[in-house]
Parts: sequence; structure tokens; C-alpha cells
Amino acid sequence: MVSIEWDILLLQMLTFLIALPMIWNWLLKPLVNKLKERENFIKESVEKVENERKEIERLKQEHEKGMKEIEQRSKEALAASIAEGEKVRQKMIEDAKEEGSKMIQQAKKEIEMEKEKAIVEVRDKIVDMSFLIVEKIIKNKVNKKAQMGIVNKYIKDIEKRVN
Repeated sequence: MVSIEWDILLLQMLTFLIALPMIWNWLLKPLVNKLKERENFIKESVEKVENERKEIERLKQEHEKGMKEIEQRSKEALAASIAEGEKVRQKMIEDAKEEGSKMIQQAKKEIEMEKEKAIVEVRDKIVDMSFLIVEKIIKNKVNKKAQMGIVNKYIKDIEKRVN
């Protein structure tokens, strides 16, 4: 049978009770403290990473929002530029039409003036020739045949001058 030696058991218990606080203070307590520090460090790191992830997500959303705004503004600016260009083009076309119309009117006026001037010159020439013909007829007092010859001669002169 097993016999219990009480003095050894008592000595072992006493040694265990004395050694336990020493082991606790020298080995286990620093180890537990290091484990708690490590656990706190890990918790802080996880929280920090989570906060940074949230911040990155927020910045990403702000960036996307900003890019959408920039894209919208650029589309609006492009549309405004196109509209402004179209207005300028229409204005240029209208100005060109108006200028062309003015030029046509001016040309018509000039043609009309030249026409009137030519008519006046022709009238003056006809009057001058008529006086010359009458003068020749009166000076020469010729017959009908001679008068026709003089008229034909002056008509030929007129044709030469005109051409």
C-alpha cells in the first residue's frame, strides 16, 4: 500500500507555497504582462488598420465624387464651348451674308450709274453727230443720195468708235 509521509508532504506543500509566489512574480507575472502588452498592441494595430481602411475608403469615395464632378464640369464646359462656337459660326455666316448683300447692292448701284453714264454719253454723241450731220447737210446742200452717204459714213464712224 501507499504510505503517505506527512513530513515530506508538508515540506513539499510548504516549498510549493513559497515557490508559487516567487514563480508568479518572477516568471508568470512578467510573461502575463508581456502577453497583455502584445494583446493591446495587436488590438491597437487592428483598430489602427481598420481606421486607416475606413479613411482610405472615405478618401476613395471623395476622390470618385470629385472625379465625377470634374467630368460633369468638363462635359458642361465642352457643351458650352460647342454652343458658343456654333453661335460664332452663325454670326459669321450672317455677317458674311449681310456683307455679300451689301456688295451686291453696291454693285447694282454702280452698274446702274455706269448704265446711266453710258446712256448720257450715247445721247451726247448722238446730239453731236446730229449737229455734225445737219451742219454738213446745210453746207453741202446735196441731194438725197448724198445725204444717205453722209449718214452712212457717220454711222460707220460711230460703229468704229463704239467698238
